[in-house]
Amino acid sequence: MENNRLVQANGVTVRAGDQALIYNVDFHIDTNEIVGIAGESGSGKSMLTKVILNILPKDCRQTDGEVVVLGQRMNGLTNQAKDKLITSGLGLVPQNTVVYLHPLIKIQSQMIDGYIHRKLGSKKEAIEKASGLLKEVGIDDPKRVLNSYPAQLSGGMRQRVNIAMALMSDPKLLIADEPTTALDCVVQQQVLDLFVQLNQTRHVAIIMISHNLDLLRAYCSRVYVMYAGRIVESGNADAVFNDPKHPYTKALLSLIPGLEVDKTKPLAELPGMVPEKDRDRTSCIFAPRCPKAADACGQTIQPVDDNDRYILCPFADSKPKEVA
Repeated sequence: MENNRLVQANGVTVRAGDQALIYNVDFHIDTNEIVGIAGESGSGKSMLTKVILNILPKDCRQTDGEVVVLGQRMNGLTNQAKDKLITSGLGLVPQNTVVYLHPLIKIQSQMIDGYIHRKLGSKKEAIEKASGLLKEVGIDDPKRVLNSYPAQLSGGMRQRVNIAMALMSDPKLLIADEPTTALDCVVQQQVLDLFVQLNQTRHVAIIMISHNLDLLRAYCSRVYVMYAGRIVESGNADAVFNDPKHPYTKALLSLIPGLEVDKTKPLAELPGMVPEKDRDRTSCIFAPRCPKAADACGQTIQPVDDNDRYILCPFADSKPKEVA
């Protein structure tokens, strides 16, 4: 295990009953990285982060694999020890700012209660820290915001509050789950630039979950592409986006409209749906939707894995295209 590795998941499988939700997933993030997780809704992106955060729904359980967080093997810890490790070292920035913040509790209480409960400081120290963090994330009037209810703030302000709240324990890793959902384009850019600023000034690593591939291309150094609970491709972000190898990655990139798009025609779409069943099959999970599916896709697939690139496809080749 590398000394700078913050999180490593090896062969992780999560099931609800007998049904696999994510299957045989390998994932890691190192100090000061910004790593993206891409895929359609239902691909398992958020479920993977719930494993890392130890907040799986009650009807779900991790049945295989191992997760190591900040050098600690989660499988060997008590629930109390897990909670202490997660709350002190990791922070979550959610996608739904309306649901995440309690509508009937002022921002101050929501920011400082956990800090005081974990005995990280006095109430006065907690308020001073919260005020300073609000300024750090771009809120000029922290006193007013601390004394406000969530409904009195704009969507962009609420997301900045969420980011500040996630920083209260000085985490080494932030998990941003669709952090720009429901924000207008200008505020989206501001929030994303804020993440980069925090990465550079605080040296905090960031997992950025999104179905927006342009966003991940612009902000991430590495990317994992998930489909139906599996990692189907991963690697350096520039390599994955400029020279995609898996048909699913290619399909997702083909759906991004360019400036020359004909506005009189419907936008392109990927036919079919992400399957909910049989995610633990050894054959290709994407084959029913793949335009290049062949007999080999119905056999057990061995991924290409050369450390710099991972592709779960029987026709994969990790070598980059030759430039003529």
